[in-house]
Amino acid sequence: MNLSTPRRIVGVVALSIALVVGAAACSSDSKSDSTSTTTAAAPTTSGIRPVSTLTKADVIQLQEWLDAVGCDVGNNDGVIGPLTIASIKAFQKGAGLNVDGTYGPKTKAALSADAQAKKKVCTLPAPTPAPVGPTGASAACTTAAISSGVSAALSQGTTAKVDGFGCDAGWAYAYATLAPPAGSDAPSIGITEVLAARDGKWVAQDRGVVCQAGKMPADIYKSGCLSN
Repeated sequence: MNLSTPRRIVGVVALSIALVVGAAACSSDSKSDSTSTTTAAAPTTSGIRPVSTLTKADVIQLQEWLDAVGCDVGNNDGVIGPLTIASIKAFQKGAGLNVDGTYGPKTKAALSADAQAKKKVCTLPAPTPAPVGPTGASAACTTAAISSGVSAALSQGTTAKVDGFGCDAGWAYAYATLAPPAGSDAPSIGITEVLAARDGKWVAQDRGVVCQAGKMPADIYKSGCLSN
């Protein structure tokens, strides 16, 4: 009995040591996994915070407010896409806020207040004025060249048939019949166009500008400005 007792005690001690070592090993593995997971987490690169808390109605309201302050977002479709984010940034810049594209409480409060006050925060760039008068090389005074100049100013699908024209000193007038795009029930219409030669091509002019200025040959003015 006395001889066997120490062996049992040694066995218990050995088992206890094994359990402690095993627990330490498990603890070490767990810590290693945790550290690895934290290190491997992908960073957010978009700079845009999640907007999952916004409903579609919330986003449409946001887009309508952006429209009201002059920050056009296109269609008010209830979807925060690149145009909406760009418009949020444009508003933030105009309102003196942190420009991050995030629709946070400060941005929402400022946007709501400005929209209700009908304050224009964003301003659209001024349109580039159409070129006026002839410049550079002259253009050929032919039906094909005049037709090309008239057609270039039309919306896609609309075609022009030149019925008459005249040229003088880099200016031209043209009488044309416009046909609507295929499948349209709109009627054909007759127009009078004033054109100027610019670098070898005829370019349609704004009649309201050039006819008022009157700086063109008398025959072009008479046929191009004093008709229809």
